[in-house]
Amino acid sequence: MEQVIWNSLLDKYFDENTMSFHVKENRQMMRKKGTPGNWKPVLDEHIMSKDDMKKLIDDIYKEIENRDDGFLEIDRPLSKVLQLGVYRIVIVYPPLSDGLEMTIVKPIKKLVIEDYNLDKEVFELLRNQAKGILISWSPGSGKTTFAQALIDVYHKDNNVIKTIESPRDLLVSDDIVQYSFTYGTHDEVRDILLLSRPDYTVYDEVRNKSDFELYKDLRLTGIGLVGVIHATRAVDSIQRFIGTIEMGIIPQVIDTVIYIDKWVIQEIFTLQLTVKVPEGMESQDLARPVIIITSFLTKQVEYEIYTFGEQIVVMPLSGDADGNGKVTSKWKTAISEYAKHTINQKLEQILPCDFIIKIKGSSTLDLYIPEFYKGRVIGKSGATINELEKNLKLKINVKTFDELQLLDVPTQTEMHKGGINVSFPVEFAGQIMCFLIGEQIAYFTADDKSTITIKNKDLVKVMNKKGFVLVDTNKL
Repeated sequence: MEQVIWNSLLDKYFDENTMSFHVKENRQMMRKKGTPGNWKPVLDEHIMSKDDMKKLIDDIYKEIENRDDGFLEIDRPLSKVLQLGVYRIVIVYPPLSDGLEMTIVKPIKKLVIEDYNLDKEVFELLRNQAKGILISWSPGSGKTTFAQALIDVYHKDNNVIKTIESPRDLLVSDDIVQYSFTYGTHDEVRDILLLSRPDYTVYDEVRNKSDFELYKDLRLTGIGLVGVIHATRAVDSIQRFIGTIEMGIIPQVIDTVIYIDKWVIQEIFTLQLTVKVPEGMESQDLARPVIIITSFLTKQVEYEIYTFGEQIVVMPLSGDADGNGKVTSKWKTAISEYAKHTINQKLEQILPCDFIIKIKGSSTLDLYIPEFYKGRVIGKSGATINELEKNLKLKINVKTFDELQLLDVPTQTEMHKGGINVSFPVEFAGQIMCFLIGEQIAYFTADDKSTITIKNKDLVKVMNKKGFVLVDTNKL
């Protein structure tokens, strides 16, 4: 672990425990002291006036002009981001902010890979096997610090390394080239890197669609990538790429995700693409490309990613994988509720009537509809239902409302000017009740007095004429 030492006019605002310095005109200055994830605010009695702040900003600009390691990284009318050696300076002007403010951040220590106490298998993965790495977690968790430690590993192996940063605040050897989007477009940086072909590129940080696309393009040409990305869960960093790049090539672009917090590696995920039946589904006809996400530390499969209809599903699992990618999962029916929502949306666009569905084993669907529509839904020689099965990739059993299990519970109805009140026993307070009113299905939630008030005039009219029954949804 190396202590970061510098020589600048800003040094007087920092000591060895100060992470950042925050100042707003005519307010007390504040410092964050400690380490990422373990810091405390310390207020300074000194109050800096607007003129004092302008004088400090002018002095910073003068120092930048006289140093090779000083840059104006982002220059907007009401905000500036500067890099002065190890210091990153963010300045915001009114009216974007309600007063002139400035934040200065300095890394406290530079860690080397030995500080992370990695076991031999993890070190071998990061040094020689993983080529598309994402380092994820929230701001200030130590992601960039770990990326710097990886750079040192690659540098000691005599690899050609370049970085993409905005701003450029990685502490790297002088022979490592640092690029910034402040002075070049994504296309320009892409062309330079594709032509110069470094062994590794460290991308700090991957934020938007252009970043995702550039990360993909570089990785698919064989360049090793280490990307720093904000995500509250390791799997979320993968999901941020979904929709920007094709699902089938995600494991070629991202093969390893490192989840780091307070400078400690909490999880490592590896990605693999295979063709299989997703967990929770049973029919072999439902086999499809599936991305398997496995914990490198526990060897357990944690997630599967696959398409379901037009949706991309990221399904959490829990279990061990065998050599064929088969998972012994504790979530055998985890897909059911997601599938039910998706199928409901599709059927609402197709069917001319109300319906109820029940997914059985995630490969068979019971579809309950009014008797009048049964022939229409099945179609001549089963043509309509066969097409529907093909679209949903499920076997569909068409049933009528007469085959529904009913809920036998005493109720009291009361007509009033605003509609109808239906009262239930006290144990039904807060529960969702399924009403079959003529050929219409309606769901209502009982209030804390176990009463449902129906105000829809059309429903009230049908209820007065035909009455209603309750469907026992637990027995579908």
